[in-house]
Amino acid sequence: MNKEAQRRVEQDRLFAEERRTIQDFNFGADTAAVFDDMLGRSVPFYDEIQRMIAEMVDDLGVDGTNVYDLGCSTCATFRQLAGVSKDVNFIGIDDSRAMLDRAEKELAAAGFNRRYELREQDLHKGLQIENASVVILNLTLQFVRPLYRERLLKTIFDGLQHQGALIMVEKVLAKGTLESRLFIKYYHAMKRRNGYSLTEINQKREALENVLIPYRLEENELLLRETGFTGVEIFFKWYNFCGLVALK
Repeated sequence: MNKEAQRRVEQDRLFAEERRTIQDFNFGADTAAVFDDMLGRSVPFYDEIQRMIAEMVDDLGVDGTNVYDLGCSTCATFRQLAGVSKDVNFIGIDDSRAMLDRAEKELAAAGFNRRYELREQDLHKGLQIENASVVILNLTLQFVRPLYRERLLKTIFDGLQHQGALIMVEKVLAKGTLESRLFIKYYHAMKRRNGYSLTEINQKREALENVLIPYRLEENELLLRETGFTGVEIFFKWYNFCGLVALK
């Protein structure tokens, strides 16, 4: 079996067996092994979102600059960006060594031949962003504790060039109770269509309760504008998922 086939059969079954106690979700080795399958089946229009990110990076990236992916996990986004026309350096940052190890394997298997660097860093503890034309936060900010989000966004803003872009995808809260219930219902229905059982859906939801802390769309927009971003636009919206692009 070749490497591509091996990757295809690594299906997410982390929460398939019923558990008495649900531990907080983590990004360790077990999760890293099935993470690509998890995202493909758990995030609506995931492939299209990745394609859209690549499209924007191709237009907004600048030759000789850095493109950062914060919370890069297995570097699925970098793999999608392999064909962009701009001569940029790719820098992936994640606090999970297991994810970064998996990323190296996935990049090698995909024949990724662009300049890149992977760094093990905790976004809660501060980091350095420099000479960046694009920074990507793809389903990442929601995992940063709220106390540290403003500081992280300020670091990103300061490290971006003039007219640099932050591309951010987040799970968001609905404004009203009814809309929230409906959006969750539709989201779970999508996961059922993608082969997840009710046990898997409920147990993963419980595991994420204290780990994934979403904001309302308006709160994310306000946070970006207060950080200093002038242009903030929605490029994707599906019930409780949203993509934003913010320009410096």
